[in-house]
Amino acid sequence: MRHIITLATLGLMAACGSAGKDQPTQRQEIGQNWKYEGGSGAKAKLAYIGSANSVRTMTAPDTFSVLLVQPMDNGEKVVTVKLVGAPFQCDLSACAVTATDDVGATHRWQGRMTDARDGIEILPSQKAYETIAGARMVKVDLMVGPKDATAPFRFNVAGLSLKG
Repeated sequence: MRHIITLATLGLMAACGSAGKDQPTQRQEIGQNWKYEGGSGAKAKLAYIGSANSVRTMTAPDTFSVLLVQPMDNGEKVVTVKLVGAPFQCDLSACAVTATDDVGATHRWQGRMTDARDGIEILPSQKAYETIAGARMVKVDLMVGPKDATAPFRFNVAGLSLKG
């Protein structure tokens, strides 16, 4: 039940995707730069960033992804990849996503589907945080439609400040 309020807020924002003309969209609210909750930088309890791109899907014209990084008490970091605007899909027997960093190295991160069923929680043993912290850009391929249709979501991850 980690940061259930934050996750619920993201879910509510997704459900209320039709913002008024003077109200920012959910994608604009999340932004494409790191944001911190529960403190700032090294003392934050959660960092998150939205993808630099969005894709049109059957369920939303502006489907995007969010990366969340949560420090644990032992200093390790849990990474969660969420999909906003389309249902998150993965093989429940081996839930995984593929990521590529800015030097072209490909990583397969396995984890478990989030309780809200909108993303995948990747444990520290998968080294997702180390990839994100050591890169300027990370691309994550996510299923966004029928017949295993995937889309690459790019994150400009430079500047993440979670130490410890």
